[in-house]
Amino acid sequence: MGLAAALLACTAVAHAAEPLGRVEIGAPGPGFAAMDADGHEHRLADYAGKVVVLEWTSPVCPYTAIKYRAGLMQALQRRAAREGVAWIAIDTAAPGRPGYLTPAAMRARIAAKHMRVAAFLSDPDGRIGRAYGARTTPSLYVIGKDGRLAYQGALDDAPERKAPGGPDHVSAALDDLAAGRTVRAPETRPYGCAVEY
Repeated sequence: MGLAAALLACTAVAHAAEPLGRVEIGAPGPGFAAMDADGHEHRLADYAGKVVVLEWTSPVCPYTAIKYRAGLMQALQRRAAREGVAWIAIDTAAPGRPGYLTPAAMRARIAAKHMRVAAFLSDPDGRIGRAYGARTTPSLYVIGKDGRLAYQGALDDAPERKAPGGPDHVSAALDDLAAGRTVRAPETRPYGCAVEY
């Protein structure tokens, strides 16, 4: 299957049993608790006082694959780690769906992709994804130190960009927060594959 066909196939609208929520910019990030690849529970409250990036990811999404193959996502994760930002990757795929990852598969993905994350969480019942209104992978949400949503949307405006460099929305949001500014472009339209609720 060519890239264009794969991208078209994975942009189908997700049909969730429950409606997706929506978090407005400036509203508190919905709290959650979920298990990581090593069986440890992580709560959003554990990162109170820190900037947090939530990355909805999928091992079967070609859009996500492009960003990881190019090293774009890992470069942002390294920057986040250097600056004390907690980067949390989330796999919202129900068991039996192609994107579902077992804990062992999550650990293997972290190693294979050289991910630099504070946690890689499993959201198999979709509660976190629905609370944030996550529709596509990759989608990113940036929560400020005050616990309020500062940015939501796409990584960048170039779905097929395959080389590091160039502007991206997450870096811009982190720059604004570091400078004590309101994020100047707080919301963009995410692109990618439908989250597998």
